Amino acid sequence: MQSLLVYLAVGVLVSYFLSMISKHLGPIVLLALSLYGLFTVWNMPTGTVESLFGFEDILQFTALSKYFSIITLIVFSCYAFFNIVWISKAKRPHAFSALSTLTLFGTLGVFLTPHLIALYIFWEIAVVASLFIVPMGKEESKKATIWYIVISSIGSYMFLYGTFLLYSKFGTFNLFEISGDIASESMGFKWLVSLLLLGAGIAKSGIFPLHVWLRNVHGNAPDTFSAVLSGQLVKMGSYIIALLLGVFPIATMFSHFYAGVNVFSYVLIWLGNISILIGTFMAIKQNDMKMLMAYSTVANGGYILIGLSLLDQVGFAGGLFHVINHALAATMIFLSFAAVVYRTGTTKIDEMGGLIFKMPVTFVTYLVGIISIAGIPPTSGFVSKWMIFQSLISKGMFVTAMFAFVGSIGSFLYVFRPLAGVFLGQLKRKDKDVKEAPVIMLIPMLILVALTILWGVFPQQVLVWITDVQKQFGMEPFRFDGTVLYSNLGHWNSWTVFVMFMVGFIIAAIIYILMPKGKKIPLDDQYTSGEFLHNFDLYHYATKYYAFLEREYEGHPSFEDWYASIVNVLKAIGKGVDYLVRRTASAYTFWMAVVLALLLWVRW
Repeated sequence: MQSLLVYLAVGVLVSYFLSMISKHLGPIVLLALSLYGLFTVWNMPTGTVESLFGFEDILQFTALSKYFSIITLIVFSCYAFFNIVWISKAKRPHAFSALSTLTLFGTLGVFLTPHLIALYIFWEIAVVASLFIVPMGKEESKKATIWYIVISSIGSYMFLYGTFLLYSKFGTFNLFEISGDIASESMGFKWLVSLLLLGAGIAKSGIFPLHVWLRNVHGNAPDTFSAVLSGQLVKMGSYIIALLLGVFPIATMFSHFYAGVNVFSYVLIWLGNISILIGTFMAIKQNDMKMLMAYSTVANGGYILIGLSLLDQVGFAGGLFHVINHALAATMIFLSFAAVVYRTGTTKIDEMGGLIFKMPVTFVTYLVGIISIAGIPPTSGFVSKWMIFQSLISKGMFVTAMFAFVGSIGSFLYVFRPLAGVFLGQLKRKDKDVKEAPVIMLIPMLILVALTILWGVFPQQVLVWITDVQKQFGMEPFRFDGTVLYSNLGHWNSWTVFVMFMVGFIIAAIIYILMPKGKKIPLDDQYTSGEFLHNFDLYHYATKYYAFLEREYEGHPSFEDWYASIVNVLKAIGKGVDYLVRRTASAYTFWMAVVLALLLWVRW
C-alpha cells in the first residue's frame, strides 16, 4: 500500500514533466500506474497494516478497501487509456494529466486508511485536485466550480467536526477502535456524530439535499473527467456511507422503527427515495447529454443509499453491488459521450442524430450502459437492483419498493432519449463525414462492456468481494452458489436468464431480417401546400421527446430554484456587509468588535 501511494505521488511529477515533452505521455503514465495498482490491490491479502511517511499503522487494507480500490482502478485505467488520444482536446494537458494522477492518489488514500485525520487529508487532496480540473471544461465551468467548492466544503467540515467530536470522547482517530464504544453514548451524541459523518458521505455522493453540485459540475467539466466524477469520485461518498454503516453498530444504536429497520436507517432510506425521484424526473427534462447523466448519478446514488441502509444480508450486498454497477455503466456512458463530442463537437441532443451507422461501437457501448443503468438483464445492473428490490419486498416496505421501481422505469425513459436523439433518426448534414472514434478510445469502452455483461451473467466474482466485506462487518454474508443467487423470497439463476435473453434476441433478429422493410424517405423529400421543404434540419424529434411527461410537472417547485433563491439572498447579505465594512476604517473596526463580542458572549 505504501509503495503504491509513493509511486502515485512521484507519478504526479513524472506525468507533469513528460506531458511537456508530449501531451500523450501523461495518460500513459497514469495508465501504467493504474494497472500496477490494480495488480497490487487484487493480489494483496486483507488485514495488511502499514505505515506511511513515518506515521505508524496509518494504512490498513480491509475487504471494503479492496472492493472500492478495485472499482477505482478499473475506472481510472479505462479513463487513462481513453485519454491517450482524447488529451489532444484538453486545455493545459500537462496539468490535466498531473491533476488526474493526484486525484487517484487522494482517492486510494481515502480507501486505505481507517485513521480519520489521514482520511480527511486524502479526501481533501482528491477534492482539490479535481477542483482544478473542472474549470478546464466549458466556459460555464468556473461557476460550476463554485458549487463544487461550497458543497465539498460543507461535507468536509461536517466530517472534520464529527471526527473531533469522536476524538474528544474516545481519544483516538482510528475508526475501528471507536466502533465498539459509541453504542453506549447518549442518544443525542450518536445522532449528532452519525449525521455529521454520514452527511459528509451524502454530500460527496450527490444525494438529496446536497445534490445540486452534480448538475453543474458534470455538465461543464472536461468530457472524459465527467466519467471519473460520476464513476469514481462520488463513490468516495458511498465508501464513507458503507464504512460508517458497517463499522458503527447502527442497527443497535437507534431504536427499532419498521420491519427490522431502525429509525436512523429509515431516514436514510427516504433520502434515497427522494434522490431517486428528483434525479429521475429532472433527467427526463435535460437536452444536454452530460447534464442528463448528472441527474442519473443522483438517482443511482439513491439506490446505493437505500441498499446500504437496509443493513441486511441481501440489501447491503445489493447496495455494494450497485456501486460497481453504476461505476462501470456511468464510465461507459460518459466515455461514449466523450467520443461523440470528440467527433461532432457538441453535447446537445437536438444537434445530432443518425450516428448509429457512423459510430456503431460507440452506440453499442452506450446501449449496454443504459440497459445496465435501467437494470435490464443480462447486465450487472439487473443483479444489483434485483437484490435491493428483494430486500425491500421481504421487509414489507412496498412503498419504498414502488418508489425504486418507478425510478427504474424512469431511468429507462431518460437514458433512451439520447439513444434516440443521438444515434437514431435522421443523420445531420453537418455530420455526414463523421467517423468512428479512434481504436485507442474504443478499447477501454469495449472492456467496460465486457465486464458489465460478464458480471451480469457470472456475478460470483463480485459477490466474493462483497461477502468478504459483510464478514468484515460481522454481517451474515449473501448466499449464492455459482450463478444461482438466493434471497428470502426465492432464487434466480443468472446463466438461465442470459440464455433466455439470447434466445429471445435471436428470434427477434430473425423476425426483423425476414419481415419486409419500410421505404426510407429523406427528410427534405417532402412538401406542403405545393411547396417543397428545402430545410434539411426541420425539426429534431428528440427536442420534445417526453413533452407529455414534462407538462405534468411543469411549473412545480424545483429544488434547484430553491437553492438559487438562497444563493441570491446570501449575495444580497454579502453586498450589504461589504458596504458596511468598507465605507471607512472605523466602520470596519466597529463591526469586527461586534463580531468578537458576539463570539465571546456565545462562548461565555
